Amino acid sequence: MKPSSQDFINAAIDRLVPLEINHDAYHEAVLQMGVETTTMCLIIIDRNRAHPQTPIKNPGGVLRAMTRRYAIGDLRINASLIALAKRRFQ
Repeated sequence: MKPSSQDFINAAIDRLVPLEINHDAYHEAVLQMGVETTTMCLIIIDRNRAHPQTPIKNPGGVLRAMTRRYAIGDLRINASLIALAKRRFQ
């Protein structure tokens, strides 16, 4: 059976506590961006905790910043995903 989008959403929600992301930050992100975009943000945040040059040290703050960027039309999820893919294959 292949994973559904709900499986990815549930997995992202399961990462909130290990990432120390406040549930209020998560709910605000979902209200602003929707659950799918918020899920993508959580995946990006989780993967970038081990970034070789600029690791994420405050995942909750980054999620709030991503939510603000989304609100003003400046969130570039595709660019983040491309950067993750490039880093993976270097």
